[in-house]
Amino acid sequence: MTHYVHLPEGADQHNGHGVKAQWEERTIGHRGRDVLFLVTDAVIDTVCCGDRVFHYATVLGYVTDWKSSHTDSGQPISNVEPIIDETAQREIEDLLKSEDQDIQVTFRS
Repeated sequence: MTHYVHLPEGADQHNGHGVKAQWEERTIGHRGRDVLFLVTDAVIDTVCCGDRVFHYATVLGYVTDWKSSHTDSGQPISNVEPIIDETAQREIEDLLKSEDQDIQVTFRS
């Protein structure tokens, strides 16, 4: 099990040093469980090649406890179980791509 510290309000965007990025926490149902993932959209301005656009989902895992505790600074913490089963990973990737066919999917271990 892994602890996930939720993004503080206002921390869902970054703009500076040639990078513009925004991300969003989301969940999706899989086999009767909630899966927590981040969707990130980033544009990186390169001198040599122009803008590079990245659109991807980072799957954090199955939610075991949702915002059940807090950091000392008050940010909520959820517990997630990493998804290491390859069949489950393929199924979740298929679910995410059925909603957004262009998204790249990675799994955090």
